[in-house]
Amino acid sequence: MPGLFVILVLVIGFLVYIWWITHTKEAPWVPMEADVAVRVIKVAEVAPKDVFYDLGCGDGRLVIAAALSGARGVGIEVDKLRVLYSRFWLWLFRLNHKAKIIEGDIFTTNISDATVVCTYLLPKTHQDLKSKLKKELKKGTKVVAVGFEYQGWQPIKVDPRGTIYGPIMLYKI
Repeated sequence: MPGLFVILVLVIGFLVYIWWITHTKEAPWVPMEADVAVRVIKVAEVAPKDVFYDLGCGDGRLVIAAALSGARGVGIEVDKLRVLYSRFWLWLFRLNHKAKIIEGDIFTTNISDATVVCTYLLPKTHQDLKSKLKKELKKGTKVVAVGFEYQGWQPIKVDPRGTIYGPIMLYKI
């Protein structure tokens, strides 16, 4: 009987996890492969002078990659557990002085100090974000879209080896 209880707990835990990763407004959480994160930093030519924002940062791996490249990294995430998890990794890597994770909504959090913004979100969310990006970001700010394009915008650089969903596209405001 204890074996059945363990199996039941594991099944319920798995179902809760599946529900958790698929029920966010902007996009389900899909972890980005490490090599894709490195290529995002390269495509955007992230430098120490940059302020790199990851909208919907999930586990914070892009924020960490930006901080490790010398930039100031900022992640915005609505999910409290992912915020805690990503903050733990920043602490573990001793990057709290170079990066932070903000618990908040990507549509209402001010991002006007960004020099590079990255999104790995669904096409509809990209469309919904376009007016915010144009309104808040300074001319010349780089916007990196992973997997899904910003319809109507012309990328200035494309890395076709993005994710299974599509390439990495670089735009400029």
